[in-house]
Formats: sequence, C-alpha cells, structure tokens
Amino acid sequence: MKNCIENDVASFWIQDEILFFNYKPGVAIHLPEAIRIVSDRLKLQQGEAYPILCNIQGVKEVSKQARRYLATEGTLLTKAVAFISHTPLAHILSQLYVKGNMPSIPTCVVQTKEEGIKFLKEFK
Repeated sequence: MKNCIENDVASFWIQDEILFFNYKPGVAIHLPEAIRIVSDRLKLQQGEAYPILCNIQGVKEVSKQARRYLATEGTLLTKAVAFISHTPLAHILSQLYVKGNMPSIPTCVVQTKEEGIKFLKEFK
C-alpha cells in the first residue's frame, strides 16, 4: 500500500490509524480540486475508513460548491474529522463551515495537532 500521496493542493498519509492531511500554502479549492482531493484520498485508503486530521493552514479560499462536495462526498470512508486552524480567523471560518455544511460525521475544529489527535483517538 502506498503510504503517502501528494497532489497540487495537498499531501496526505496514514500514521497510527489516522489519516493526516496538509494543504499546501496559498491553496484555492474549487470543485475540481475538491474532487481530486477526495479521489486521491480514497486511493490511499484502499477501502478502509479512517479518522482524518486536516491541517487547513494553507487554504486561502474554498468555493461554495467545493465546501458542499467535501461535506457530502468528501465524508466517504471517513470516521471523523478534526480541522487544525492556527489563527483566530481560520478558527471562526472553520466553525462556520462545520455549522453551515453540517457534515454527517463527527467534526471539530482545534488549534493544535495534539488536540486533533486526542479528539480522533476515540474513532480509530
């Protein structure tokens, strides 16, 4: 099994039964990018569901269509998601995403990797 995938917007890998996801700096995510992200993630997962720790620090923009796609199709084979947001503004925007798109899986917004891992441990 390939243990890491990198595309033009992100890199992701599986470690300790958690899928780690880092966006590249300055990324704008529109529907085509969202579709590619989900497709590549599913290839990495090879049919197995994982909790996901998603570092959104590099994201500068996410279109409404991309948000909807990620909140629906993007939850396939996902047990739970923790978004890491490093700034107060990113934290607020992430909370709005969670409330506005109502993902069908447990989702939280945290400020550190450690907080995210702590949240996701119960979903391993």
